[in-house]
Amino acid sequence: MKINKKLKEKLFNDGISKLIDWTDKKRWDVEFDYCLRDEMSPSDRLITINTRQGIEKQLYSFLHECGHVILHNNEKLYEKKYPSSTKMACFNKNIRLERSPKYKVDVLIEEIDAWRKGKELANRLEIYIDEDKYYSLRAECLYSYIKSLSKP
Repeated sequence: MKINKKLKEKLFNDGISKLIDWTDKKRWDVEFDYCLRDEMSPSDRLITINTRQGIEKQLYSFLHECGHVILHNNEKLYEKKYPSSTKMACFNKNIRLERSPKYKVDVLIEEIDAWRKGKELANRLEIYIDEDKYYSLRAECLYSYIKSLSKP
């Protein structure tokens, strides 16, 4: 089924509204701004989304960051699944740990898991996504992580 551009835009905006409601219930704040990076900060309970990207990518990035929120929700499981990332959160800067294969793999696995959890959340909240474009953005973002993590 082909969906026209106006309807898609409305569906993406509706999806963002549903995610804002979801984050409110979890007691997380969300900021959208031109100068922000797409990221989540557990210590601040804040998700930031860059508005330089189109509304569709904002939705997919928001879903991904919500995926991180879900992963961080269970602290014990998070510590077990991503032990090096947990250690890194305790240090301001630990070059040895940051360069370790264990840490790099933890980061990559967490990123993959956050994309998966974001997709599951979209399904649960009945948020429309174009799966081809969602998976394409996921691949683009994961590849950029792979490139940056492979640097010595």
